[in-house]
Amino acid sequence: MQLTSGWLIGALIVLAIAVTGTAVWLLPRVSGPGVGAVLSRLGLLAACQVTLVVALAAAVNGYFLFYVTWGDLLGTTGSGPGGVREGGPGGAVGRPLPRTISPLGAAAGLRSADRDGRLDEVTIHGPRTGLRVKAFVYLPPQYFQKRFERRRFPVSLVLAGYPGDPRGMIKRQGLLRTASTGVRSGRLQPTIYVITRSMVAPPRDTECTDVPGGPQAESFFAQDVPEAIADTYRVTEDSRGWGVMGQSTGGYCAAKLAMLHSDRFTAGASLGGYLRAIQDGSTGDLYGGSKEVRNDNDLIWRLEHRPPPPVSLLLAQTEQGPEFDQAQRFVTLARPPLRVATLFPRDGGHNLRTFQRLTPELLRWMSGRLKAD
Repeated sequence: MQLTSGWLIGALIVLAIAVTGTAVWLLPRVSGPGVGAVLSRLGLLAACQVTLVVALAAAVNGYFLFYVTWGDLLGTTGSGPGGVREGGPGGAVGRPLPRTISPLGAAAGLRSADRDGRLDEVTIHGPRTGLRVKAFVYLPPQYFQKRFERRRFPVSLVLAGYPGDPRGMIKRQGLLRTASTGVRSGRLQPTIYVITRSMVAPPRDTECTDVPGGPQAESFFAQDVPEAIADTYRVTEDSRGWGVMGQSTGGYCAAKLAMLHSDRFTAGASLGGYLRAIQDGSTGDLYGGSKEVRNDNDLIWRLEHRPPPPVSLLLAQTEQGPEFDQAQRFVTLARPPLRVATLFPRDGGHNLRTFQRLTPELLRWMSGRLKAD
């Protein structure tokens, strides 16, 4: 049973209520000054606290989809070889990825492929890095229409934050509905969206970094993922047709991947992302103790000490956001051929509601910078 299962969450809530009710009923019966009575009362209180916290954590996780499976939570999936086995190892160079149609597409209003588009589920296994990630691939309706049968479509790689799951972006944030509606209305050009998580070595937060002696997350997103998508779908090979966007940690990843890999991505959009190289308890040692490696992953340091890359960036950050000062500093340092656009609304925090409000503008900006073949 998955961690986000309604049955599991419901059972935990019922258990918490039952334990709390039992404790209320038993407490008068274990009153008194004796050691046994004191320990009994402590045990009842501890049982109440534990079951209530677990039920609350499960409910919050079920809403935001931080961890979907037990493997995600325990760190036993997502970082080794393997993956879907139909038709060969997914992600091997030159081999199309096995794919299935995702039920999330129908829930978002995709009824007919040639009218609404289609949402696929794939598992990408990187032959270079050994990393593996599940992704959702939105194909616009034009992909299935005869008059576009020779078109090679632009691609936008969309990265969730840490430890977020792409299903949260699709179900809670409405990313797929916004993209499909925009494509159908003509406000967005027909684009393939590859929606996945930035956490590729759970539960560790790699910050999309090639960790010395560890997960090569940067190479995975810059090389393995684009090659696997190109082997599977009709996409442009020109870097001018590839962009990357994300939110929070995914926003930092998007800006970094675009800046460090202008040969692959022509544009990057960061929604609520930071721009400094961080290291904390969730990341472990990302830089092998090397100041040089850390500086290489610090986007503000790179603007201060390295030539600017020939890419376009969009920084979307509310003035109340925790990284607004970093975004302002970045803008003051930017110079050609780097082009930086900003989206700095005055109100809003680092939360789902703000991300949902700003996402349509990110999609429009990215759509205007990608070119199809």
